[in-house]
Amino acid sequence: MTVNEESIILLSHAHLPQDLFCRLNLLQLCFEDENNKKDTFPFHFLHKVPSLEHLQVYECFGLMEIFPSQTLQYHERILIRLRKLTLNNLPELDTIGLEHSWIKPYTEKLEVLKLEECPRLERLVFDVVSFSNLKQLAVDSCEEMKNLFTFSTAKSLVQLEILTVLNCESMKEIVKDEDEEAYEEIILGRLKTLKLNFLSRLVCFYSGNAMLQLPCLSTVTIVKCPEMKTFSEGGLNAPMFSGIKTSLKDSDFHFHNDLNSTVQWLHQHVSNSLPKLDQYSH
Repeated sequence: MTVNEESIILLSHAHLPQDLFCRLNLLQLCFEDENNKKDTFPFHFLHKVPSLEHLQVYECFGLMEIFPSQTLQYHERILIRLRKLTLNNLPELDTIGLEHSWIKPYTEKLEVLKLEECPRLERLVFDVVSFSNLKQLAVDSCEEMKNLFTFSTAKSLVQLEILTVLNCESMKEIVKDEDEEAYEEIILGRLKTLKLNFLSRLVCFYSGNAMLQLPCLSTVTIVKCPEMKTFSEGGLNAPMFSGIKTSLKDSDFHFHNDLNSTVQWLHQHVSNSLPKLDQYSH
């Protein structure tokens, strides 16, 4: 079901059966009128959709945050089945709010998180957060993001299978270096597919000294990342790695000894010869 502000007001005040939407699992929220900006999220309406599994918020002009810092008096059980969150074309979104204490239990249950066209969003989260059930993460056209995870948050990604980062022009590294002890490590034990496309300032995936364990990583795509000089500055173990795809053409596939060596080789031999960005569609 897709709802806007007018329909939410109507449904909230109408005398409808209490269980009318009890089986609804996908809710699309859209306030597309730029002249009638909505700065707060209508959480009260979520009580009407107790089976909600996928929440999609898009074209909500004026919306600066999804989950507020203060605990909501009606927050209990409203997101108990939420597994997928999609945020699309939110031009004024500053924060998602997944790090707030009242929302953390729901954050830990998320399996899919997709962000697209959130140009003011600087960070995925502003504190340590556990994404212990997250399987798929896609970030596209979030121009202000400089990194995706802190080292502490990255360690929680034990279920992550697919990671896609596209068109984030400020992104310098995926996992932020936090001066961790050398004996620590990041284990992305289920990560199979990684796509890093059109990241003009990306230098590496991880710049710290800790060991990076990628036992299942096999499919890697790196397109138009001209500043990427290495994959990881610390130790790296990716036994299933078989090569990097460097364009949308299947023939552009490269392998040189291991993941780090291949990225370094691409930086020296391929980056300067890649076609311009506008020759691709994504």
